[in-house]
Amino acid sequence: MPTSFIVCTVMWFIHGFVLDVVVIGVLPFLSASASDAQRADKFPWALGGYSGFAKVPNLAPTHRRFIAENAAYALLRIAPAFFIQNVEVLLLAVISYFIEGVTIAWEISCYKAPAGSMVPQTLMAVFASIVTYTVTNNAGGYIPNVDASLLTAMQGFCAATWGCWLVGALSTATAKEDGHRV
Repeated sequence: MPTSFIVCTVMWFIHGFVLDVVVIGVLPFLSASASDAQRADKFPWALGGYSGFAKVPNLAPTHRRFIAENAAYALLRIAPAFFIQNVEVLLLAVISYFIEGVTIAWEISCYKAPAGSMVPQTLMAVFASIVTYTVTNNAGGYIPNVDASLLTAMQGFCAATWGCWLVGALSTATAKEDGHRV
């Protein structure tokens, strides 16, 4: 297996399984006996707290919805490890990065998400780029048949994910200290 495909497989396992399933989906249940303050410190994602929005308790319906959303992302992001030569499955993974990129950009630009939101925003663009680069180069013809229209769609979604990154970066850069945009 060419190196770029190995890199993708490791990335899909870490991001699709370790992050989206274990960290986001399992750890909140393991900490269910902790106090609300301890849980908020350990698992701040999807607990709200943006300006004008109250924090929600760990494992409350809103938080469980976030866990379910990430389980769906996990399915799209771990599947390529099993279907690594299937361009359609690889395209779906890139589309999942774009969808999350849109959501993060929306939270940053419209709901004053904290500057730290640029970390996952950046990761979505980088992950989309890694997959797109791997399929575009198709080292050694590892994927027997790369449909040109699917590759073009993948490249378009990758570029759009970087567009989301740009929206998030500009919104973050123009935020005043009080969280309002310049």
